[in-house]
Amino acid sequence: MSGKFKPGAIALAIGTAAVTLVACGDRLTVPNFQNPTVSSIAADPIAAIPLLATGVLRDDRGAYVSYVRDVGILGREVYNYTPTEGRNTSGYLTSDVNNQASFGATSGAGFASQYFTVRDAFNTKTVLDASGAAFTDAQKNALKGLLDTQVALALLYVIDTRHDLGAPVEVSADPTQLFPFVARDSVFSYVTNLLNTAATELAAGGTAFPFTLPSGYAGFNTPTNYTKFNRALAARVFAYRASLGASGCGAARSPACYQLALTALGSSFIDPAGSLTLGVYDVYSAASGDVANANANQATTNVVAHAKSDSGIQNKADGTLDARFLKKFVKLASPKQPPTSVAALPSSWDFTIYDARTDPIGIIRNEELILLRAEARYYTGDQVGALADINTIRTVSGGLAARGAFTSESDFLDELLYNRRLSLVFEGHRWIDMRRFGRLSQLTIDVPTHVVTKQLPVPQNECLARANSASLLKGPGCS
Repeated sequence: MSGKFKPGAIALAIGTAAVTLVACGDRLTVPNFQNPTVSSIAADPIAAIPLLATGVLRDDRGAYVSYVRDVGILGREVYNYTPTEGRNTSGYLTSDVNNQASFGATSGAGFASQYFTVRDAFNTKTVLDASGAAFTDAQKNALKGLLDTQVALALLYVIDTRHDLGAPVEVSADPTQLFPFVARDSVFSYVTNLLNTAATELAAGGTAFPFTLPSGYAGFNTPTNYTKFNRALAARVFAYRASLGASGCGAARSPACYQLALTALGSSFIDPAGSLTLGVYDVYSAASGDVANANANQATTNVVAHAKSDSGIQNKADGTLDARFLKKFVKLASPKQPPTSVAALPSSWDFTIYDARTDPIGIIRNEELILLRAEARYYTGDQVGALADINTIRTVSGGLAARGAFTSESDFLDELLYNRRLSLVFEGHRWIDMRRFGRLSQLTIDVPTHVVTKQLPVPQNECLARANSASLLKGPGCS
């Protein structure tokens, strides 16, 4: 069973996680590290599984840095003003974003890199299934629950960026086999079902994983506690589906899937009295050969905040600005200029969120869960509960005064989206939030040549990999 690279994300190979594996039976027999295969590493599952599973988690953190930057640019939170590379601007903010070869479309973070996770998880499960008695049934269930959760998260990132285009959700033992794109709502349903399957597996997973999770999973590094992370992700997906009126949820913002979101939140780590930073993080390192946070100020001066980041910021009772803005943004000594090849605005704002290369990025935090519950409560008829959650975030995170009852749905959405904007800034949410509530038109158009896009096209390499396939397998919108 080969695991070699093939152009096109869905045919991606076994990934880098396997390249350091050796066989237990004969330590003098050295595998071909340049071309690892599932069969070559399956001979030593006890050594293989921890490295493979760690590799799946590494896939996510490697892609996540670019993902939060890419969707941050699309959501008018972030600029990537590389002086010598105007396509880091035009490929996201101008009509070039709709080009299958644009930097926005071809960035692996929202597509190809996510299928590394899917492929690596599949190969890890293949090795696990063939491991016999090397692992207990509980250990196998624990690891399968983790892998299925990570695949669901990867596919969520794909559908978040491709939206109405849908996405492939399957892989097989043959890495050259292509599978069709399925509709957006089918992807959401697949992600939901996979998260639910994973929760069942984790429940049968005993007390420990058969490998050590990264420090970003502290407090979530046993099957029981990791399930709380799984349920938090499920709540996010149910809220997305409910707000969009996805299949199985009724009309947009109707209560059915919001009620499921509340149920999932009840099994998550939500804690309105707890730290708002509680959650699961991708962690980074400045060590040679490891993955650094490339969005950090220590790593680059090109990634800055949007020119109008200070627009619409509310004041605290003492007249100073919302504490979240003061904590997360800083005024530059001199404006950061865009590349000379692209029309764009200079920005006087930068972030303080990621300062060092080692700073973590939140995958999902307690603060998001409280805001998700506010949303779900409002749309299931509990406006009092929704207001309580909103005021928790306003007062604790923003230092703002508590507000009174919502006067309309529009008033509630204004309040929800304001708080999500500042509480979750540069964490990968703004563009998705504005789209799912039909407010993309409210995002800033800096100059007349800029556009706000609803979704990114299928990347050119994926189109080319499918060019000679049957019509069912061709990518939507591929020319």
